[in-house]
Amino acid sequence: MNSTAKRLRAGLLALAALQALVSVWQYVFPRSFYDDFPTVSLDPPYNEHLLSDVGGLGLALTAMLFYAASVMERRVVVSALTGYVVYAGTHFLFHVRHFDHFSVRDAVGVGTGLGLEWALALVLLYVALRHHRTS
Repeated sequence: MNSTAKRLRAGLLALAALQALVSVWQYVFPRSFYDDFPTVSLDPPYNEHLLSDVGGLGLALTAMLFYAASVMERRVVVSALTGYVVYAGTHFLFHVRHFDHFSVRDAVGVGTGLGLEWALALVLLYVALRHHRTS
């Protein structure tokens, strides 16, 4: 591996470590993140910042999935699907634990829709891994 690749890898690992720290804190201890991270609790009750950040992350996943579909290269496809499986799984698990104020119809609709989305992503990841092993 040449020196440029080594620096690129180091930068990617640094970004991944920083993002992992913040993301785990946000996901596992959301109230602590809201209360203790500087400036987050200063956002208004309707949190445009939070929604636009989540929307931006969704657009990033969208770009990754479109790029993977266009190049169909093993590492890119597996990477995009792995990221999407993590997102869809954590999103599904949040909702199935927070149906307190949902009607039965809404809970079934949301749970089923998000569960199917996660299942589809898992199936596609499985197919991608098997397909690339055999080709």
